[in-house]
Amino acid sequence: MAIEKIQSASEVLDAFMSEQAQDESLDQTTTAVIAGLRGDDKLTRTNLLRKLDEVRKAALKDATMQSEGGS
Repeated sequence: MAIEKIQSASEVLDAFMSEQAQDESLDQTTTAVIAGLRGDDKLTRTNLLRKLDEVRKAALKDATMQSEGGS
């Protein structure tokens, strides 16, 4: 009978985040934010929503500046 090692939650999350970082169809800024919060041991719902809102606002600001500069 083979003994299978059961991964800890931390190992499962590490593997998942690694896979997501390699997935080019996902927004890399978003995956970096999530990985950064996890690495800092600050991955909570509140922190995640705040960081994603900051990223969204920065992207909108960049897009607005580019469209105004291109007009």
